[in-house]
Order: sequence, then structure tokens, then C-alpha cells
Amino acid sequence: MIEVLRLEFMQNAVIAAVLASVVLGVVGTLVVVNREVLAGGGIAHASYGGVGLGFFLGMDPSVLAMVFGVLAAVLMGLLRRFARQRNDTLIGMLWAVGMSLGVIFVHFTPGYTANARSFLFGSLLSIPRGDLPLLGAVAVVLVGFVVLYYRPLLAYSADRAFARSRNLPVLALELVVPAAVALAVVVLIQLVGVVLLIALLTVPAATAGLFTRTLASMMTATVAVGVVVTLGGLGISYAFDLPSGPAIVLSACAVFTAVRGVFPPSRGLRRSFHGRPA
Repeated sequence: MIEVLRLEFMQNAVIAAVLASVVLGVVGTLVVVNREVLAGGGIAHASYGGVGLGFFLGMDPSVLAMVFGVLAAVLMGLLRRFARQRNDTLIGMLWAVGMSLGVIFVHFTPGYTANARSFLFGSLLSIPRGDLPLLGAVAVVLVGFVVLYYRPLLAYSADRAFARSRNLPVLALELVVPAAVALAVVVLIQLVGVVLLIALLTVPAATAGLFTRTLASMMTATVAVGVVVTLGGLGISYAFDLPSGPAIVLSACAVFTAVRGVFPPSRGLRRSFHGRPA
């Protein structure tokens, strides 16, 4: 195994997995605690429109995926706040529109477009060294955001009515938190792809939520769980010649099942926040 780590592509994959785990710790926790799993999936799938446009225009698909994701997140927040339609209906529409645009753009892209498949199902082992600075920058931005606004985030996650009564910027957080999810999509989409991203965004955080009691400890534990499942899935993928994305997701689900068997659902942060088991 030591010999394998000397290979550049494996080094890139390990670094990317660790950086992605930091992102999971921040965004995954916010998604799970605030019950924004469907919104996270909607943002992830809407971002595929940016991937397709990137291939069509010959630009970096990751950058345009981030642009599409942030726009979808802001639009989702505004519609949720002011529209009379059900939230799940609006999210479903954005989900479908983003995926449809992505497929159409890829269809009209001339030449070789097989790389678009990696954005659907992920390819951790093929992440180039040049993508790592972007992953690191996203991780730093998200950690900095949590450090600066931890108390408003805590109040927002626990009770939005209480947060409003304390004159905290609830509307701003309703826009910024989904935008943070969009930034996370740029990182995670390269690990497991759009199709499986919602699992990686939620399962490690749900696992950590079984045995932690504060938002900060849940974020820290989610980082640790993320490192275990991404590196574990990476090792399984390499050893058995399996696709890395599904291997990582199955590893995450296996760890969740094992941890849930040890810690009863009556414990954990999600129980404390919402009054019922995860």
C-alpha cells in the first residue's frame, strides 16, 4: 500500500478526500440538522446544468457548476421565502431543469464528451493536481464562515423563530446556507458525482449526529467520519477495481449502520434539536 501512495494520482485522490471531508463536516452537518436533504439534492442536480454548459462552451465545468449551484441555491431560498408553492415542488422543478439543461448541452457539444460521465458518477482517482487548490479554497472559505458566524448558525439551526426574535439575519442565512451547499457540490461532485452526491452529503453527518451533542462536535465528528469513509472507499475501489464513487457511498452507509447499532436513536444532536430520532 505504501508503494501505491507514491503514485501521483493516488496522492491527489487522498488529498482531495481529506479536503472533501472538511467540506462534509461543515455543509453536511448544516444540511442534516436543518433537514435540507432534498434542497441539497436539488442544488446538486441543478449544478449539472453548469457542467453541461462548461463542456458546450469549452470552459471549466467545475466553475460553471459552482455558478449554477449558487444561482439555484439563491433562487431556492427566495422562492421558499416568498412563493406560495410547496417547497418540495419548487426544489423538484430546479432539480429537473438543471439536469435537463446539462444533458442537452452535452448532447450538442461537438467531439468527445465521455468526461461528462465522471460528473454524473464521480471519479476520485482521476482528480488532477490542478483541481486541489480550488478544493482547498472552498474548504477554507466554509470553515471560516462557520467560525465567524457560529452562534447565528446555531440559533438558526435550533429555532428560526427564536433567531428572528433576537434580530439575527435569518433571511441572509436562508440564502447563504444553500449557497454553502452549492460550494460543497463543486468539491463532492468530483468524488461521487451528481447522482450519488446526496448520499455523501448526508450519511457522514447523520452518522456523527448519532453520538454528538453540539453543533461544533457534530461538524468535527463528520470530518472524521468523512475521512474514514472516503479513504476506506478509495482503498476498496483501488483494491477491487471498482468505481470509486459507489465504493465511497457504500462505505459510508456501512459505517452508519454499524454506528447506529452501537448508539440508540434517542441520543445525538438531531434528537436534541428536533425532539425525535434521526
